Amino acid sequence: MPYLNVKNARVYYDVCGEGPELVFVHGAGANSLVFFRQVQYFSQKYRVICMDMRGFGHSICEPGTFHQRDLPDDLCRVLDAEATGPVNIVCQSMGAWAGLPLAVREPDRVNALVLSGSPTPAYGPHHAALQNVSRTFKRAGAGETVAPTQLGFTEEFVNKYPELITLYQMLARQNQQVDTSHITDEELRLMPDDFSEYSVPTLVMGGMKNKLLGGETHKIAAQHIPGAEVYTFPESGHSSYFEEPDHYNQVVDEFFARFPLGREDVK
Repeated sequence: MPYLNVKNARVYYDVCGEGPELVFVHGAGANSLVFFRQVQYFSQKYRVICMDMRGFGHSICEPGTFHQRDLPDDLCRVLDAEATGPVNIVCQSMGAWAGLPLAVREPDRVNALVLSGSPTPAYGPHHAALQNVSRTFKRAGAGETVAPTQLGFTEEFVNKYPELITLYQMLARQNQQVDTSHITDEELRLMPDDFSEYSVPTLVMGGMKNKLLGGETHKIAAQHIPGAEVYTFPESGHSSYFEEPDHYNQVVDEFFARFPLGREDVK
């Protein structure tokens, strides 16, 4: 099991498949295991790397030290250990606080970027949604029981797939009780000047039925990232990768196919 010692933490990651590297970074709701259907799909042609962010899953951080400012550096250390060149990255929700700052400051590391179910660190009026997210995940991180619909799952999905909701909740209970409310700190904001030379191909996605953030938040966020494209999943909420996995995988696959990494095994 690959572990890396980083500042105030020990970061775990999993590798599966062969080909160009594709990295998945989870959100604050669970950990890297939630991407099991993405791993099964993409490992057929990519070398898929899934990291547990510090304080989540197998990645343990020192109590009271968790802060999103460390996430880009943690991602960098994983890339240092495993990447052979620029990689494709998919970030869910809070995972965007790892992937987007990295793409801004070290664009040579990122071939293409997908941000899903996230206001992203790109600052704008859509960041008002972070207040709700911060309160909700702070409660969950403290061990309080939070209804699946409050985490952004649609009622239709909760009623149709109770076993998957149970799985998601079991994965979430593997995490440390960390305070994610720092996500609203000003130091984490990416301002227009930060994007003055931004050219990484970026796709911002979200679910139309996302009651946690609102169904339009991803569209507004994309307006603050130069050149970003937008895709909306009509039938899912906050976690389209979990609620509409086949649809989600196809959209991500087609986006990355437009920006091949210069290898014959990318189709």
